[in-house]
Amino acid sequence: MNLWSSQSIARKLTRMNLIVCGIALLLAYVSFLMYDLYSLRQTLRSDLDTEAQIIGSNCVAPLLFDDPQAAQSTLAALRGSPHVLAAVVYTADQQAFASFSRNDPGQMNLSPRLEHGQVSGYWSHGDQQILYGRRIESQGHVVGSVYILAETTDLAYRVREFGILSAGILIICFIVALVATTTIRRLISSPLTALAQTAAVVSREKNYAIRAESPGGSDEISMLITSFNEMLEQIQQRDFALEESRRGLEQKVQERTSELQAANQELEAFSYSVAHDLRGPLQQITNLGFLLQTSAEIPRDGDCARLAVKLMDGARRMSTLIDDLLNLSRAASSPLHYRPLDMTRMARSILEPLMAEKDGREIKVSIAPGAHAIADEGLILLVLENLIRNAWKYSSKRDPAKIEFGFREAPDEIVFFVQDNGVGFNPNYAERLFRPFQRLHSHVDFPGTGVGLATVQRIITRHGGRVWAEGAVDHGATFSFSLPYKPPATGLAENKS
Repeated sequence: MNLWSSQSIARKLTRMNLIVCGIALLLAYVSFLMYDLYSLRQTLRSDLDTEAQIIGSNCVAPLLFDDPQAAQSTLAALRGSPHVLAAVVYTADQQAFASFSRNDPGQMNLSPRLEHGQVSGYWSHGDQQILYGRRIESQGHVVGSVYILAETTDLAYRVREFGILSAGILIICFIVALVATTTIRRLISSPLTALAQTAAVVSREKNYAIRAESPGGSDEISMLITSFNEMLEQIQQRDFALEESRRGLEQKVQERTSELQAANQELEAFSYSVAHDLRGPLQQITNLGFLLQTSAEIPRDGDCARLAVKLMDGARRMSTLIDDLLNLSRAASSPLHYRPLDMTRMARSILEPLMAEKDGREIKVSIAPGAHAIADEGLILLVLENLIRNAWKYSSKRDPAKIEFGFREAPDEIVFFVQDNGVGFNPNYAERLFRPFQRLHSHVDFPGTGVGLATVQRIITRHGGRVWAEGAVDHGATFSFSLPYKPPATGLAENKS
């Protein structure tokens, strides 16, 4: 079945035509042969029956008057029948009365075979002989019987002759079938083969400008090839339109990218310039507030002292905001330098100074050993500082406070997390945590600028990772970020630069 399926349509048509013609001719040959044999046998039996009746009629008198010489003369007339080999006439008591033999006298040994009450009968006698027997009656009484032995060589001759004729007809029909198959192949299989080859070339080369050659006409194959060419035309037009759209989109993307890059550069330059330029006036304000606080001329419990405290507090907040803006700008623009990092050691280096200044707080710290990554050390240190300091800050009202740094391995990345049992947050507003200057808690309760988590997201995104937060009000929070095992291609490019 697989061999048949793997053949071409032309070969299938050729084989099918030859098989159908051969089967049809074979059936016709067998049918006509069987009919011819049946007709010949019936004719032979009819001839033998006629001859037996004639002999029987002519032998009635010799049998009644016991004249075997007359019966012998009657049987001699059978020499005119070339198919008769021998004949014997028996009396009523089954005694041989007269006989005839064309060639061999031994052929006269034809014993009676008609049974009681049987008028006539046929029997095979040898390979190509038939024996016919018939009762001889006179006025309703059986006076004897006659048996005639005939040959059937004519039947074999007719079979051979018919076979030779049928073989010739079969050869002629096979030749006609081959010619018809060639014509069918030219009209059907050749266009289909050409169509299949064209489809293969189109599929391999993705060249939709190629067209299949149509044989013309309005038959199904011509319609199929025409539809195929129309489909290629539509695909070519679609690809042309898509190519034009792609070029237009690429140009627009390049324009928008250039505009965004220019805007980002201007914004980063502006942020850096503003933050840098504010350093000088802010330092002057800080110095002035310090002088006011330390001046002996200003009472310690007066309004001026309270205003000086507010001035110093505002200056510190401004200084923190400037640092956060500079970190945010550095997170978005500074080149990445990848190297293996010991995340466990970095987390400990951040928590150790905090633990030294815990001011009597009971804090339980857990740092998972064996945490490693490949990333930019300075930026990832900034990520850990923001997350760990946030956990420290928002768990300050818990006794005891719990802070945990851990990691888990995933198929394509490693996930780090910082967990605390602090005040938590409403999970419906989790996305706002990573927007600049967006805060979910009051500055009075927990001071901050709202820039730290936005900086974390920018750094992790540049590393090809993800960052997310999980938590609930008064049930703590977990901040997680992922880093790929291998630096992304863009990171390698930045590293090489």
